[in-house]
Amino acid sequence: MTEKETRAAPISYRPPTALREAFRARVEASGLSVNAFITQAVFDQDAPRQTRRAPVEQQTVARLLAETARLHDRLGAVGVDADLDAALLDEALRDLREIRAACLAALGRKP
Repeated sequence: MTEKETRAAPISYRPPTALREAFRARVEASGLSVNAFITQAVFDQDAPRQTRRAPVEQQTVARLLAETARLHDRLGAVGVDADLDAALLDEALRDLREIRAACLAALGRKP
């Protein structure tokens, strides 16, 4: 930037004290930066660039997906080592595959 080119002064927003926590919670849930969240809210436009972090719901679904994979592996290993009811074990593994498919669908991915 040359001396003649100067940046415009930033516009800041300071929510009222009573609304501060609600504002922060909404920004966090959106997965956007504060700037992108305000731009989207004020101008009713999509975020200026891709979100920096996954919204809370996506993080939760991704965590559940990882947990189902871990459970599936553990149940598969237990089934080999232990004398369990094979039908019950197969049903549990089938349920975990259905949960996995639902999590992937929620994340916009194909199972």
